[in-house]
Amino acid sequence: MSKFVAFALAAALSAFATAAVAAEKVVLQLHGPAQFEFAGYYAALWNGYYGEAGLEVEIRPGAQRGQAQIDPAHELIEGRAQFGTGTAELVIRAAQGQPLLLLAPIFQQSGAAIYYRGDSDFGSPAALAAARLGRLPASDILDIELATALRAEGLDPEKMKTVPIAAGDAAAALAERRVDAAVGSAWDLPWRGREKGIPLKSVNPANYRVEFYGDTLFTMRRIAQTAPETVRKFRAASLRGWDYALQHPDEIAARIIADLPRPAGVPDAAGFARYQAEVARRLARHPEILLGHSNPERWSRIEASLVGAGALMRSVDPSAFVYDPDAEARERNDMRAIEILGATLLAGIAVIGVLWYLRRRRLAAAKSAEEKPAGAAPALGAALLPAKAPSKADGPEPADLNRMLTRLERAIRERVPRRIDFRLSLLPDLWRCRSDLDALRPVLLALVSGAVGELKSSGTLIVGTRNFVLDPALAAEIPDAAAGEFARLTVRDNGPGFSEDALARMLDPAATPRPSVAGAAAAVRGFGGFVRVESAEGVGTAVHLYFARAVEEGEAAAEPGTTAAAAE
Repeated sequence: MSKFVAFALAAALSAFATAAVAAEKVVLQLHGPAQFEFAGYYAALWNGYYGEAGLEVEIRPGAQRGQAQIDPAHELIEGRAQFGTGTAELVIRAAQGQPLLLLAPIFQQSGAAIYYRGDSDFGSPAALAAARLGRLPASDILDIELATALRAEGLDPEKMKTVPIAAGDAAAALAERRVDAAVGSAWDLPWRGREKGIPLKSVNPANYRVEFYGDTLFTMRRIAQTAPETVRKFRAASLRGWDYALQHPDEIAARIIADLPRPAGVPDAAGFARYQAEVARRLARHPEILLGHSNPERWSRIEASLVGAGALMRSVDPSAFVYDPDAEARERNDMRAIEILGATLLAGIAVIGVLWYLRRRRLAAAKSAEEKPAGAAPALGAALLPAKAPSKADGPEPADLNRMLTRLERAIRERVPRRIDFRLSLLPDLWRCRSDLDALRPVLLALVSGAVGELKSSGTLIVGTRNFVLDPALAAEIPDAAAGEFARLTVRDNGPGFSEDALARMLDPAATPRPSVAGAAAAVRGFGGFVRVESAEGVGTAVHLYFARAVEEGEAAAEPGTTAAAAE
């Protein structure tokens, strides 16, 4: 019986562990058939981006041409999907009260256009006043976009010569000359016109009113409230997939053709996929504009256009239905600001402690010197340039900065978020120097925290050591510096950097833009060293701490100028 119980317990624990690591299952409902218009989501699935985010994603294509349409918003409301894609009609439905949350517009342009035959001339909405205009049902977002452009030009869509056409019938209507112009989508109408042997020209409605966003990823507000991490991860993985698809269009297009159902009524599926890949690149405006970029002011102007076209009764604040991906980042930055303030206060306390400690050391050394007979060695810090190594009776042992950094590496990494690339760069034959490592540690950690505070998103942070020979000419340009040999410790980041004015105030405790640096300068001066800061806007900042070389017995110092200033 005991073996049976043990076996059952092991099985239960195994099942529990399996459930704990199981990927979260979600459904993405597309508003159209499987084609390159949705390539980024398939790329995220095929490349494992969703899996890396802990998500098991099922992508459900929309209806093929001629089939009953599937409404992604309805699928989400009914709970059959957690994410969906849609066009600008999502703005209308969200403003009307449907609890939708627009996560990311994939395309900065909608692709809607007014098309006409190449042998005609309807180069503006005003020119359409005398044309037979093919109109889709009033609820179709393409017809709504047409109406906004016409009204922006002072034309009443209801008073124009219109010919009703069905969705997907524009190419045939133009080819058969049943209409002179018709609204359509760049995703398929030019391609279908080419198949029928009629080259088409177009007018972009955005030239006459605000440009609408194109296909947009969305979810429900309740999902964002109850599972914010799922929404964040799905959005990030999807945008990553789109980045890959736009950079590798041929690869993804080939797989779409091989693995997914081909669009109905398209004989040349490969050519159509390549055509749509070019449309996606143009409408996304990537990499000029960050994928998923969303402008609240632009959403407001889109709403105003929809109100003007009669598609909306009133506009609402876009913050009610547009996802803010930076909200969490702002909260983290607020917390980071608190942490930086705390680090600054700790740095100040550390500096005060260091100065108090050094003062006690100097007083003790002076008292010891008074008690020594004539000819005794001078107190520590009496000279900046190294001579013979101090004995234990004269002061502390020569400091090994590399050893200190190696032991501090874990503590440093705890202060550096994972989004920042951190590494140590230690010179193997680093000179020992005159410093107090116990007092230096909190100063260094404060410098690291200060550098991390400048790296708002990703970035690089390097803490390194080098030997440095300072000649008299360069020493004359650096405050508190003197010519000689030094062990140098550097904290370098590739953050935004500082202007010349801010750099000039860097070591002033009352005006410094980075308090940890001013605190470090005061502390290092107490060790008989000095600090030098290099910074450039858009490049980053390097804080160099110089400590006089401590030449040990039997070791000859190099002549000044003979050692290269490595890794300056």
